[in-house]
Amino acid sequence: MSDPGGTLDPMAGGMSSRRGEPLAQRVANTRARQDPPAAPEVRHCWYVGPCGRQAALLLSWRRTTPDAPWEGYIAVVAPDEAGGWSLVTMWVSAAMLEPRD
Repeated sequence: MSDPGGTLDPMAGGMSSRRGEPLAQRVANTRARQDPPAAPEVRHCWYVGPCGRQAALLLSWRRTTPDAPWEGYIAVVAPDEAGGWSLVTMWVSAAMLEPRD
């Protein structure tokens, strides 16, 4: 079949010249999507340490053994050697943490 005038009409179901969503993306969109994991609960607290009482974020709790005391994993700012402040994360005894007022 030839088209001497170059006027062939597009066929139903045929390919078009415009760009659309790639096939891989269309297939991925048909698959079941998982919800993203929930963000861990972060709590404000007071850390009572060498610099006094400081605001901190409590990120998680742990016990290293069943009989061990609880420890909290916190993020807190601490003075650095250059005279500024640095963000520090560390495990501390629960006795060094107080609830936010």
